[in-house]
Amino acid sequence: MRAAKPGRPCPCTDRRAPLSQDDINTGTWSRANAIEWLASVDTFTDAGERAAYAVLLGEQQRYPVLELGVGPGRALPLLRAIATDYVGIDYVPAMIEAAKRRFPDADLRVGDARDLSAFADGHFGLVAFAFMGLDAVDRAGRARVLAEAHRVLRPGGRLWFSTFNLTGPHSRERPWNTLRYGDDDGLGTRLWTTLSWLRRLPLRLSNYRAARARAVAGDEWMVAPLSAHDFGLLIHYTTLDEQVRQLRLAGFTGDIQAFDNRTGEPVAPGADTSGAEAFNLLCCK
Repeated sequence: MRAAKPGRPCPCTDRRAPLSQDDINTGTWSRANAIEWLASVDTFTDAGERAAYAVLLGEQQRYPVLELGVGPGRALPLLRAIATDYVGIDYVPAMIEAAKRRFPDADLRVGDARDLSAFADGHFGLVAFAFMGLDAVDRAGRARVLAEAHRVLRPGGRLWFSTFNLTGPHSRERPWNTLRYGDDDGLGTRLWTTLSWLRRLPLRLSNYRAARARAVAGDEWMVAPLSAHDFGLLIHYTTLDEQVRQLRLAGFTGDIQAFDNRTGEPVAPGADTSGAEAFNLLCCK
């Protein structure tokens, strides 16, 4: 995930009261600059997403589609292209407002992916949760999202989502090791990049400390800070094997396809995934 544009400190720097994972993440995503940056991404986020979408497109079917975590609507045109009807929800009201401004004719609602009680059993042919949105909720909430997605899917329906890789590079990022240069950057560009990075470092350290205090870990998963938005997010990382186990527990007994976010190539069981930042998964009910 690319770094977001600079903005004001996220609410997780306010230590007057303990904040939950939801408080940290919704606080960051409610900021105008975060919404503006997400709205600026108007195509596939990575090669893995493109590959998963190509599978759906190649099936030449149209489905009732439910998009979870719609944000400002980046994936909405992609999903409506394969939808007989479309509904999008997000638990950040400001995101829904932004999406409605861009797509006033779309059915967009404030809603939480952990509670899809507004939708009937077996109604949708595709449930989508793009751009690692599932990783924003805690461990128990994640299980509820998967179970609810399974419930509202019809037999043979698909769940499409992406998730951060526990063994990938993002899980190893810290505020002090995120300075990067482009291969073609000259001396002037590198100097400017370094100065900008140093200027943001105190904020990143503050956000990281606040989020890190709420981090937890288990076998093959952890909830920890993410470098995006100046370490203003607390997200869930998992191994691919663990994610497959969680999908099976949620009832997804059909085929599961996984794609490396960098290359778009399918990930085989037992493969070395240490270079993958995230996975895109397609699951069948």
